[in-house]
Amino acid sequence: SEQTRNIALVSLDCGLRFGEIVKLQWGQIDTGSMTIRVVDPKGTKGTKSRTAFMTQRVKEMFEGLPQGNKTELVFKDREHGGQIQKISHAFWRSVDKLKLNEGVEDRRDKIVFHSLRHSYASNLVAAGADLYVVSQLLGHTDVTMSARYSHLRADSLRQAVANMEQQAQEPQKAEVIPLKKSENAN
Repeated sequence: SEQTRNIALVSLDCGLRFGEIVKLQWGQIDTGSMTIRVVDPKGTKGTKSRTAFMTQRVKEMFEGLPQGNKTELVFKDREHGGQIQKISHAFWRSVDKLKLNEGVEDRRDKIVFHSLRHSYASNLVAAGADLYVVSQLLGHTDVTMSARYSHLRADSLRQAVANMEQQAQEPQKAEVIPLKKSENAN
């Protein structure tokens, strides 16, 4: 379905959780600055809000939708008009049709909706974003939550060691300052 595609696109390109997407209201969408204000993302009082940044295709998707008033949900349950409670069966049919989970025995390795958010983070790391930036964009309260993506930067780690090695081999330019013997020294 088009709505399921749009919800998946917001997760894949902006890193939002399913629960954050289905709570989005039009007042949180700013296509001019290409931002999404994610308010109280986990539904708890202590969680901080954050800004998510749109890709061009997400901006175009939002601009192509019928606009509602500021407090109206962007994505509504098609049967009841309220908040969507779970991902559409269309998502699962697509995963099955593409055979994304075929032969995958370990449930932790199966493609689920949250895999789109993981892909967003992995794509950021592959593009050179450091883990602190990834953590901030995902709304993690602790950078260690983003550490699972660190394995994707092996090439960058290799390059850092190569840069260190090259710098160590270059002649060091330092000024030699002769030390005066202290009159009080023995």
